[in-house]
Amino acid sequence: MKRGSKLLLLCLALAVLAACYFGVRQLTAEPDEEEEGIALAAPETPTQLSWTDDSGTLTLENSGEDGWTYADDTAFPLDQTVPEDMTSALSSASASRQIDTPESLEDYGLDEPVLTITALDEDGTEYTYAFGDVNELTGEYYLLCNGDEDTVYLVGSELHDAFNLDLYDMVEMEDLPEFGSVTALSVEQPSGSLSLRYEEDSAGLSYDADKHWFLEQGDSLLALDSSKVSSLTSSITGLYWKSCLTYNVDDEELAAWGLDDDSAVIITASYTAAIDEGEETAEEETFALRLGGTCDDGTYAMLEGSTMVYLIDTETADSLRYASYSSLRSDSICSMDWDTVDQLDITLDGTTYTISFDVTEVESDSEDEDAEVETTTLYTWNGQELDSTEVGNMLSSINSLTATGDASGSTGASTLISFTFHRNTGDDFSQLTLTLSSWDTGSCLASFTGESSRLVDRSAVTSLTEQIQALFES
Repeated sequence: MKRGSKLLLLCLALAVLAACYFGVRQLTAEPDEEEEGIALAAPETPTQLSWTDDSGTLTLENSGEDGWTYADDTAFPLDQTVPEDMTSALSSASASRQIDTPESLEDYGLDEPVLTITALDEDGTEYTYAFGDVNELTGEYYLLCNGDEDTVYLVGSELHDAFNLDLYDMVEMEDLPEFGSVTALSVEQPSGSLSLRYEEDSAGLSYDADKHWFLEQGDSLLALDSSKVSSLTSSITGLYWKSCLTYNVDDEELAAWGLDDDSAVIITASYTAAIDEGEETAEEETFALRLGGTCDDGTYAMLEGSTMVYLIDTETADSLRYASYSSLRSDSICSMDWDTVDQLDITLDGTTYTISFDVTEVESDSEDEDAEVETTTLYTWNGQELDSTEVGNMLSSINSLTATGDASGSTGASTLISFTFHRNTGDDFSQLTLTLSSWDTGSCLASFTGESSRLVDRSAVTSLTEQIQALFES
């Protein structure tokens, strides 16, 4: 090939590349800051909004003072912000570019639109917007307006996304309370119930003044772990709807979802509503929730007395559904406030050791005349003062005993060690006994304040025994 011909072909190739580059720049370049795009015709006051995709057609109608409604069922609880957002998207719709006299609508996916919007203005004028493919370079949609096949527009996703909704994407879900503090909680199972209540003043109800939540068991109240109950009540106060399944459930659906009277778990909470600073204390109110079966997306739930069914988080539902005394009581065997103890009797290997707790005042080393007098506890046995550090370590070991499980079967275990606490509380808990008995090679049985079915690690009991032996042998 002659050199001139080669040069001519090279120039033509460069021209083609330049044209392609210019085209890409035109499609991907950002509009100038002052450029507002190409405004698309839109209704001023739409009275009807309709859209069609591969799942069918949905229509909303503006009924004036009563707001927007779902055309096929005016009882549908329509979230009014949805048509408001749609109307706003229509009024601000614009194109970044237009393609005049396109050769084929099929090239743009407009022969079979993925979404077609129809809006009817109050004067009867109809506006249509048909969306085709997405431009791979710009991420914009190809659009036909009002059936005009001579012009294809490139538009952003705002208008498409505002209408790309299914029916239950538009439902107005029922409001959940603004919980302040929960004061009582019950879980009613078809096989039984669980009832918890909060007591601000727990004096006389528990040996531990820090216990405020209790399980009602007949005429008795069993103390619970406050942090565990707090975690449980947060499942109520933090509840949210994942999605709505129906707004008008029938008996057949209730049974299928496990929400009928024969299957549902009913959660009832007493609470005070959240109030703003300076407002008066809110009155106590009641919240009731039904829990049903579970699917891959969550657990079926509904407000008691409602006809709307939702999905909620299954972990949240299960924490409420399976709440029990064993899951809510403290893991600690004994949480003794040693300031309330005047005397401790320890029985080990048939011998009882009595430690007296004597609080004495100690002058401060400070030269300040106003310095407060310090107090300290002296531990004595048979008139001899015991090492306060060693006694303190032993008391800490007692309070550190932790349940590893529940015992079942025979309780005829032999006692290894027992503690009797003589307290200055002047109530029903002024004398308490903790007994540790042999169970198996890995566990001991702990009995305290009427509970005799808890297991503790045998090594912890062995270590505690060694501390006691060292204390009295020294």
